[in-house]
Amino acid sequence: MGARPLSGSRFFSRHSSTRNAAAKHAAQIRIGEAERWIVATCSAETASGRASRILVTGLSASPHVQTLAFARELGEAARVLLIDTSQRAMALSAVMGLPRSPGLAELCQLKQRFEDVIWRDPASACHFLPSGRPRRVGGPWGEPGAADRIFRALDESYRYLIFCADPEEAYSLAHGLKRPFSAAVLLDGKPEAGGRPLQEVFADFEFPIFLV
Repeated sequence: MGARPLSGSRFFSRHSSTRNAAAKHAAQIRIGEAERWIVATCSAETASGRASRILVTGLSASPHVQTLAFARELGEAARVLLIDTSQRAMALSAVMGLPRSPGLAELCQLKQRFEDVIWRDPASACHFLPSGRPRRVGGPWGEPGAADRIFRALDESYRYLIFCADPEEAYSLAHGLKRPFSAAVLLDGKPEAGGRPLQEVFADFEFPIFLV
């Protein structure tokens, strides 16, 4: 008999690719819906001239990829700064093809200037602020109030500040910043055994939530 499993492998591979393509297309549709929801939800802030602060976090398999897609979608019609507060070894920098570099941590510690740490996304008009030196999740970025000071300054230069954070860091930011987030986009995923769904966790806050 011939090696039939090879033929079967091609069959399953072909169908797996179709499923993956369909899942990717569905994710793109949801990202577009999230972008339109943010524009509508934050429209009242447009007149104030102050940036809308958008928190993006999730348990999905590729949160950084989805966050970047969302930021690029918003950046097609507005000035956007994507801020990485994640502690996952600067994953956003890697996704964007940018080198490891100083960022938010060094700004808060007065070791760098804005113009030295903010990057241009190679594939869009978005700007990007990496997390910088690793720190413990929920730990201080610098002296008390340092992060609030940095974000207030950035509020004046952008239409949207998009904060990419792991769930634990996102919760810490939502609790700790003086100015609340304008809205949150939650990238859905299955919680660990016994864990609470993200939508339930972030319902503790008053900002509106969009679930992708």
